[in-house]
Amino acid sequence: MNGVWDYIIVGAGSAGCVLAERLSADSSTRVLVLEAGGENGFWNRLPKGVAKLVTNPDKIWLYNVTQPRESGAQAGGETGEFWIRGKGLGGSSSVNGMIWSRGEPADYDAWEHDKGATGWNGATMTAAFKALEDHAAGPSELRGSGGPVHVDPAIYTYPLADQMIAAGAALGLRHVDDLNGSTGPRVGLYSHNIYHGRRQSAADTFLAPARKRRNVTVVTQALAQRIVFDGRRAVAIEADVAGRPMRFDCAGEIIVSAGAMESPLLLQRSGIGSAERLQQAGVAVVAESPDVGERMIEHLSISLPYRLERGKGTHRSFHGLGLAAAMARYFLTRGGIMATGPFEVGAFCNVHNPDRRTDAQLYLGGYTFALGDENNPVPLDQIDRRPGVTIYGQLLRLTSEGSLGITGPRASDAPEIMPNFLTTDNDRQSAVALVRKMRAFMDSPPLGDLLGGELLPGREVESDEDILAAFRRYSQCGLHAIGTCRMGSDNRAVVDPRLRVNGAEGLRVVDCSVMPGHITGNTNAPAMALALRAAEMIREDRRTAV
Repeated sequence: MNGVWDYIIVGAGSAGCVLAERLSADSSTRVLVLEAGGENGFWNRLPKGVAKLVTNPDKIWLYNVTQPRESGAQAGGETGEFWIRGKGLGGSSSVNGMIWSRGEPADYDAWEHDKGATGWNGATMTAAFKALEDHAAGPSELRGSGGPVHVDPAIYTYPLADQMIAAGAALGLRHVDDLNGSTGPRVGLYSHNIYHGRRQSAADTFLAPARKRRNVTVVTQALAQRIVFDGRRAVAIEADVAGRPMRFDCAGEIIVSAGAMESPLLLQRSGIGSAERLQQAGVAVVAESPDVGERMIEHLSISLPYRLERGKGTHRSFHGLGLAAAMARYFLTRGGIMATGPFEVGAFCNVHNPDRRTDAQLYLGGYTFALGDENNPVPLDQIDRRPGVTIYGQLLRLTSEGSLGITGPRASDAPEIMPNFLTTDNDRQSAVALVRKMRAFMDSPPLGDLLGGELLPGREVESDEDILAAFRRYSQCGLHAIGTCRMGSDNRAVVDPRLRVNGAEGLRVVDCSVMPGHITGNTNAPAMALALRAAEMIREDRRTAV
């Protein structure tokens, strides 16, 4: 690990792994990847291993939210709310639900036209998605074939899933074979980045082949403390490696890919951010950049569990002999319910926004989580032994913006996290409309004919006021934060459209934190596509500089 590196990538998540593979393709460069977590194991590779990961502190970052919710909140800490993110090689791509959702082209057109992210638009991002994909359904105008990420839209299905899709169609949603293949109201099976029963994380797909190259070094258990500057040029990373302080020098570029939570915190600890916040935290100012950690956009989610009275769900596959049979099938065939993610059926729709564009996403599965206690009403690692169906909804175009920031100079100093959820009339009205849409979906035939009562919050919660109060209590962070190091062309943008940090040299940010506007879907695939485009830019700039 001695010497000077051409590229230091901080974070081996969805974006960092793509960067490592693409940048190390130039054998004349030396690439160092620093990852705060460790190596992956069996539960990371088993698609249904998600439940074993989301409560494991070795596999996730656990953030205690500073700002309490009105009328209660989700479980954890003094405020009652925890946020989680992936930790370890692959980042969140190694612990998430593996739903391959690309967003809609209009999202990226808005980045360019409305947010000043020149060169980032629907056409360029579609090309990046196609380059990534090896789609099981074959190539099309929108799908890719032959790329490194295997995408499968129909890994596992069962009669109840078909009835869920039929209910969506009865509600007026188009039944489609590929949820990424069109826009507007639609329902169908989710595509997953899974291949032969194994999770296709960024670590397996990109970092594993990169590590076979002699010019790549990966250091795990390496918690970045700060970026070292010579004037305004980034020249090194100081990190604690398995508790031991070390310095890694860079002659080229340092690329921060630590995610929408950790990337702005690292910039702030290094002296880039609001001067007032940095001074309060005891950090010397290198560059005043007040939007670092600000302008945070998130998705907000709620689950409605229902009792299943007729038909066959999937709950038996998670307990006793049913679990044993499901695991045996997986080991023998790499198939069955263990070979797919937590939710099989998905839908996109509009619930409130007057432009009629997609503003909500639905997820459905043939089970419910066991109901918890007052502090944790819906534990994510406990499947109910009784039959049930869950519909999980996310608001995709919230207008409330949050923030996060350091409280001290060390990575061990807990950040201040202020989500500011539901602080606008639009978002409060959208929350009520989402619950009503989810209920209408579950009431639609043939699904509605199979269901019993709504377990949470319960049909007695009916007025707009009561629904909003229940939403505040039971809703959860969507785990899709963006914008905390947003790109743009204005004088407050944290990075420019080539993802170079404004006010610094030799420093970029490449991950979800730079996304300046909404993604109408999950953010994992967009993070990989963004990194693929960023790698092209970085290599172009290196060639130009020579």
